[in-house]
Amino acid sequence: MTSQRRISILLDSEIKDLYGVPQYSLDEQRVYFSLSDIEERTANSIRNRTHRCVFIALLGYFKTKPVVLSPSYGDVEKDIKFIAQDLYPDFKFKRFSLTQKQKDRFYQKVFALLNYKAWDNAQHEFCTLTYLQQVSKSCIEPRYVFDACIDYLAQKCIAIPKYTVLQRLVSQSTNYERQRITTSLTDAVSS
Repeated sequence: MTSQRRISILLDSEIKDLYGVPQYSLDEQRVYFSLSDIEERTANSIRNRTHRCVFIALLGYFKTKPVVLSPSYGDVEKDIKFIAQDLYPDFKFKRFSLTQKQKDRFYQKVFALLNYKAWDNAQHEFCTLTYLQQVSKSCIEPRYVFDACIDYLAQKCIAIPKYTVLQRLVSQSTNYERQRITTSLTDAVSS
């Protein structure tokens, strides 16, 4: 029987670190926001300069950690200004927000450039859960299974899904293993 409470795997600070916008130093900005030729062509296909700068920021963030972010303007303002100054020294932009559709289009370009796939429950959940059930046979500790899941997703070039999805997968795999062990012990022990 599965508990309705979500399993706690990461500390709040670790969740924020994984799903938050990276904080880059000036040198890191230069590294993560520099573009290859193909990345530059893709960025230049975006007509609006502000959106182009946002796309470059999202691409840089994804290179750091393969997570689909939903940053606010305040979260990315420093990086957008850096990118804008680097590409368009006299360009001034105003505060903006992206629609979900725009963000989805940008991430589709990011996935194509970096050879990644977006997490899709229908497509990826079964294989990931099957793998985690195998991992749980060697260690049932939720953090161990979580880390194994992140490694598996990286090997398969799949973007890391929401934390709640990972909690559910880890919980299901560890609960399955607990149930399997309980059943094995019950069958093996005489009355």
